[in-house]
Amino acid sequence: MMLRKRCAYCRGKGAVPGTDEPSAPEPCPVCNQRGYNLVPGDAVLCACCQGSGRVRAGSGGWRPCPDCGGIGSRW
Repeated sequence: MMLRKRCAYCRGKGAVPGTDEPSAPEPCPVCNQRGYNLVPGDAVLCACCQGSGRVRAGSGGWRPCPDCGGIGSRW
């Protein structure tokens, strides 16, 4: 069974802060502006990002977690 889970990367907003202009949001690369992702019912919290879907980027910003792809869950 698949469950609708709020997107961990954008926190359900469907957008993330832009890289060129901080005030101009960009579509979320993880949920594609939906604000949620479909995950299996037996999914568990990602150990790498602790469910946040984010890890620090080398530039000091954030990027999607490489283990869960930004979803915040693993299966």
